[in-house]
Amino acid sequence: MKIKPILQETLWVTGCIAITLIIGLLFFGKAIFEKDIDINLHDTYFVIANQHFFICFFVVFSFIFYFIKENRHAFNRKLPLGIFLILGLGFNILLVKMSLIAAFFNPWKSGWTVYPPLSVKAKPTEVNAIREFAATVFTPFNALLVIQILIIALMLRAAFQYGKSKK
Repeated sequence: MKIKPILQETLWVTGCIAITLIIGLLFFGKAIFEKDIDINLHDTYFVIANQHFFICFFVVFSFIFYFIKENRHAFNRKLPLGIFLILGLGFNILLVKMSLIAAFFNPWKSGWTVYPPLSVKAKPTEVNAIREFAATVFTPFNALLVIQILIIALMLRAAFQYGKSKK
């Protein structure tokens, strides 16, 4: 392999890192360079290490960027396709990790209990079918699953186009 494509892709990845840093600065200011990033969400307080946050943004942004960039070339170049597939794999791994957390935030069937529980209160006898359907189907976990399927489909499309261009 020649050195020019390797240098070009190194510059593209470095550019993705720079843009990710700029986006982090725009959203969080100087807090992106501190040890932890604190996010208040209603009555929940999240503390995320800045490198985890940076890696997540980098993988998501770079995956989208490489898809747009290489779609113009019909995914016929080997090195950018490899980078795209590695970013897609990383994106799917991030979504698997996030799905464990997302199951906790189901707004329809929350597992939270206010103490003392009001178990003596009369329960409704009717079941709202629409609410039960929404509680079962429209969950954060299922949304992440759909995104994973979309990412895998994009990766398969890229691999198919690469194979088609090499015939």
